[in-house]
Order: sequence, then C-alpha cells, then structure tokens
Amino acid sequence: MARKGNRKVRTGCITCKARKVKCDEGKPSCVRCIKTGRVCDGYLLKIDVRDPVGSRDATTLTLHRPHHVFPGANSSSEGHALQFFCETAGPLMSGTADPYFWTNIVLQFSAFEPAVRHAVISISDLFQQSYYTPESNAKIRFDDQTIALKHYNNAIHGLKDIKSEHKESVVLLVCVLFVCIEFIRGDREAALRHCTHGVEILKTSPQHAWTQQHLLPIFRRLNEFAFFFSDENSEFSDISDLAGPIPTTFSTFSEAQEMLDGIFNHTTRIMRSSRKSHSLPKTASGMFEPQKKISVFSQYFTDKSTISRLLNTWLKLFSEFDPKMTELDALAAKHCKYGAEYGLKMYRCFLLTRYECCRIWLNIAFDDPKSGYERSVDNFDRVLKQLSWLESQIPHEGPFSDPVSPPFVFETGFGANLFFLVTTCCDLEMRLELIRLMSIFALPRENLWEKDVLIAAAKKIIEVEHGTKFEDLAQSPTAPSYSEETPTEDEDEDAEAEEEPDFGTPEIWAEQGESQDGSGTGEENGAHKSGKVLRRDNLALFGSYLMILNPFMSGKIGS
Repeated sequence: MARKGNRKVRTGCITCKARKVKCDEGKPSCVRCIKTGRVCDGYLLKIDVRDPVGSRDATTLTLHRPHHVFPGANSSSEGHALQFFCETAGPLMSGTADPYFWTNIVLQFSAFEPAVRHAVISISDLFQQSYYTPESNAKIRFDDQTIALKHYNNAIHGLKDIKSEHKESVVLLVCVLFVCIEFIRGDREAALRHCTHGVEILKTSPQHAWTQQHLLPIFRRLNEFAFFFSDENSEFSDISDLAGPIPTTFSTFSEAQEMLDGIFNHTTRIMRSSRKSHSLPKTASGMFEPQKKISVFSQYFTDKSTISRLLNTWLKLFSEFDPKMTELDALAAKHCKYGAEYGLKMYRCFLLTRYECCRIWLNIAFDDPKSGYERSVDNFDRVLKQLSWLESQIPHEGPFSDPVSPPFVFETGFGANLFFLVTTCCDLEMRLELIRLMSIFALPRENLWEKDVLIAAAKKIIEVEHGTKFEDLAQSPTAPSYSEETPTEDEDEDAEAEEEPDFGTPEIWAEQGESQDGSGTGEENGAHKSGKVLRRDNLALFGSYLMILNPFMSGKIGS
C-alpha cells in the first residue's frame, strides 16, 4: 500500500536528522531547534546524483560552486573572489589590529548589501593580483583592473539603493571599503577624499552603538592617516569629541588600542602645532636656515599636560591588563597550533611601541630635537629591548613564520612607527638598530606607507645628518646588540639562566628609575653608552620635524 502524506525529504538540518524529527528548514538555523533550545548544526551541501548522460541511477557527485556558497554572488568569478577574501585577504587585512571587522562584519554585510559585496569583490581582485605577484618590491603593479573597477563602480551606484534602517552605518562601512580600494591602488588623493567624507558623515549621523564599537575606531586611525598624508596646511575634522569616557579597565587588546589611538591623534595634533610654530625658511641655495627660538601659547602646554596624564592612565590600565594576556599566551601555546601565542606578543609590543612614540613626541614638541632626545633615551632603549625580544619569539612554523609577507595591510603597523623613531633619535647606534628592526617587522605596504621608501628615507637622513655613507656605518663593528641585557655589578650572580623578559609588565618602566610620566632625563643612560655618535643638528637637513610631518619628502630622497 502506498505511503500517505507528504513525500519524505532529506534536506533538513543535521540536528533534526539526528533526532529523527521533521525540520522546518529555516535558514540559517531552523525554528524547531531554536524553540527547543538546541544548537542547529546547519545543513549539508546539496549534491546532484546524476549521470552525465542523464541517468537517474548514476552516482556522479557535483559539488557546490563558490557562487552558490556565498549568497548574492551572481557568477563563479564573484564567488571565487568572495572565497579568496574570506580565506586569505580578510584575515590578513587588519595587520596589527583586531581582524574581526574584516573577517566577520564585512562578510556578513556582503551577504545582503550589494554595495558591500561589490566593494569586497573589488578589494579581493586587487589583493589577489598583488598577492601572487612575484615582485618583492612594495610598489604593487596590476595587470588588469577592469574587474576591480567594474565592481567599484557598481558599489558606488549601489549606495543609493541601500534600504537598511541604519543607512548611515552601512554607508560608513562602504566608505571604509572604498578607502581600502584606493589604498591598494595607491591613490592618495582619492583615499583622502573618502576619509574626509566618511568623517563628516560620522560626525553628523546618529551615534548608534554598533557604529561606535566597530566603525569609530577605524575612522580614528584613518584620521591619523589623513594627518600624515594630507598637505601641511590642510584642515581635517577632529573626532575626539566622539570618544566615550575613559575606561576603568581593559578586557581586550582592542580596548587598549582604541584608547591609545585617541591619545596618538592628540599627540600628532601637538606635533603639527609645533611644526607650524617653528620657522624654517629656505636660503637661496635651498638649504634650511637654523631653527629660531619661538614663543608658544600656554594652551599647547596645557594640551601636553593632558596627554601626559592620559598616557599615565593608559599605562596603568595596560599594566593591569597585561598579566591576563600572559595567561592567554600560555593557554595559546598549549592548545593552539601555528604559533598563535606570537600574535598576542606582537600586539602587545606594537601597542607599547606606539606608547613610546607618544612619549617621545611630547618630549620634543616645542623644543629642539637634541634636548628632547636627551629626555627620551630611556624610551628609545625600551623600544629596542621590546622588539629585540619579540624578534627572538618569532615562531619557526605557522603564518607568522611565512617568509612571504602579505603585500598589503589596511592598518598602519610597525613600519611607520619605527620610521618616526629613527627620525627623532640622535644616537647613531640606536638608529642603525631601528632600521634593522624595521626591515624585520615592517610589511611591504601598510595602507600608503611603503617599507622600501621608509627604509631608504631613514638611511638618507642618517647619511645627511651624520655626514657619512650608510654602507660605511652599517659595516661598523661597534653596533650593540639589544637582544640580551648586560648584567650590572649589583645583579644576582646566581641568575645565570636568564629569564625571558616580559616587556608588558610594569617592571620595564620601574627598572629604569624614571618619573611616573615617563619623561626621564636619560642622562645616566646616555652617559654610559660606548661609541655614542650623535647627529650634527646644525646639518640636519631632513630634521625630525620635517620628516615626521611631511613623509612625502621621502619620495624625493635618494635621487
């Protein structure tokens, strides 16, 4: 007798199949599982059991193509582009920042917002061309941008069709993707325009919690990019008033970075004011005249004091947070493969390097570079120790040991920060070591910062300011190693087995015996260094103020 009722199907979710109950096949999770409090394990990929000539009894397997897996993809090429972004480009895009925005949020929105999907496909196509380019130099060359530009234009046209309830948030997300496209293409002016428009929308649109959490931190760092890459006399919007209250504790690296990014932006504004306050007229021969004594407004010193207090607060919170991350280091080393614990160490050292940059800039603001350097010797020394330690922690296997670095990352990483330190440092030995570390930790392209250009500019600065050829300096045998501590006479002689230094703990500052604001005089450390060679500031053609605040001069160096 024939079975009554509906035809039995086998397309239900995995959980309902295991329970042998009827599934309503809701996507992405079925309603039956949700109502009963169970976790819906999703659905198996469909397969076609068909013979090539049409026989129903054959068992030829046809797998799903990528454009079937990714919702909204209209062709296999779009599906492959989304798959490449999901597996390769997205996880690499963040560099030294939390990748969640690229690996989760962007992909989620690409499933139902055509403008986001087209922008992601454009990014993926450009990234894929650069990723498989055999050239090792930072200048990315593209064989064909037709597909990327086509989807870029489609994304622009798709902005007017966004029907989301919070349209401003989606537009801001797409704006970030547009900036990324222009970063990869190397179009500075277009990237700056998108940054400017995005910041204006951010300041005038309602402040949704989602925007504050995921988009505001990115635009804060883009504001930093606009500061360095815009014309010196350009004005850009201040978004510091959008920041929330000062946190009382850090629970993630992202929270620590968010607060430090705000402080970094404040510090760069101080440096810009300092740069404008210094008179550097050119002579008839094109040389810069010596810096003149200036008078500065009391407001600048008030801002400097405010930033110093914020840095003290950040350091205190980070010192309390760091032991928790040390426990995660041990947990990652025990349970994770591919040297996952190294990523946590890298994030920690990156934040501490940024912190020291802010301290050093405060020391040299409205002062001559030599005096500011003398107050910052301890800061430079800590950076070198931190990064030398991090170098010793690079794993021998896994993604961080891959000799092929990603050709591009969206965020500013070690490269630009180490370049800032090279230009503000006076000690030749430290400068040579910073350049060596830059060659290790800098990536080929960090948004528009190019590793090769930064290193070439740093070398040229050293040549001009020290009056010699870099090749001769690099071969000097007097350069010290910062990878190991030199024991002092009063250290315990029994401690022959040197412990691995934890550069995230408060002891790294306490052992230097400096003041709480981190601005020690550095006289003792500076006096004991052997072979110390300071630059001749009267010949500092490419002085620190110029190189920090006008990095495009580096493109004119070496010709």
